[in-house]
Amino acid sequence: MMQEEDYTARQLEEEAKALGRRQRRQFSHVGLVAAAFMIVTFLAQIAVIAFAGFINYLLGGIIDLFSGAGLILLSAIPMYFVAFPVSVALIQLIPKCGHAQRQPWGIGKFAACLVISVGIGLAGNLLGQFVEWFKPSGVDGSQLNELLMNSRVWMTVLFTVLMAPVVEELFFRKLLMDRLLGYGEGPAILMSGLMFGMAHGNFSQFFYAFGIGVLWAYVYAKTGKVGYTIAFHMIFNLLGGAIAVELTKGASGAFDGSWFVQGMERMLSVDLRAVIAAVSGFLMVGYFVFMVACLVGGIVLLILYRRQIHLEPGTWPIKKGTRFKTVVLNVGMILYFLVCISLFVMNW
Repeated sequence: MMQEEDYTARQLEEEAKALGRRQRRQFSHVGLVAAAFMIVTFLAQIAVIAFAGFINYLLGGIIDLFSGAGLILLSAIPMYFVAFPVSVALIQLIPKCGHAQRQPWGIGKFAACLVISVGIGLAGNLLGQFVEWFKPSGVDGSQLNELLMNSRVWMTVLFTVLMAPVVEELFFRKLLMDRLLGYGEGPAILMSGLMFGMAHGNFSQFFYAFGIGVLWAYVYAKTGKVGYTIAFHMIFNLLGGAIAVELTKGASGAFDGSWFVQGMERMLSVDLRAVIAAVSGFLMVGYFVFMVACLVGGIVLLILYRRQIHLEPGTWPIKKGTRFKTVVLNVGMILYFLVCISLFVMNW
């Protein structure tokens, strides 16, 4: 009898060890694919920029491929049309593990998550700006803002509001989490948000990207609908990447080059710059009030909903005491974080 119990105990121990190795290997493979996504993006961007420089040289600099619009194309095309397809092909080699729930969410929860998302965005952005304040003197940390300010609104909408949310949500939410949820919603949600934040490669965006990444990962884990998180992401980028930028342009007089404004000025024979600046300034005040209201409202909603937040352990839960080692301390995740950290260093 004792021998049978010892045999059973050893068998259970061996099974637990095998499960732990399988869990660690799964997280490692996901990390390797994410690292490949970052590395291929970087290499493809270098190749595209080199090619654009060669074309620019042949044309004698007639077309400025390194303007605001050109830089958006040079950075977006390699990510969306090269690195993303490669990563999708690679991640298909990793078997899915578990699945998201299918909870029905009404307009109330959707609106609540949107308010919380905007609130997290403001809080995270303020924290990021605070950290950026400690940058060495002479280091310019506003490249992204300058890029958006110098780009056309249609390009901002196309790449920032439409394409980026689709690509990023499919990868960091659906494809990634479908391979981790079987080991518990907690680890899958946390890693989805953390990897999403780290992928931005700078402190200015990390904090809010990590916060909203965790929230949207929770939404996907509970609903199984990546369309929800894509919608949240589009609205979020529309508010911060398009509306805020265009209002800033208007308030600073950067609308001078707009064909629409020039046409209206010619038709009415008036200078509309002062009017646009005044209206944009007024709307910016309203925008700021809206953001602060979302921050306060988000805190209130989190307090109200806190008891409803429950994370499922998954079909094959990770053993307590081994979670950090299993989830983070593996070859794939270490490589991914090293790649991202190098971007933080380059952007510091």
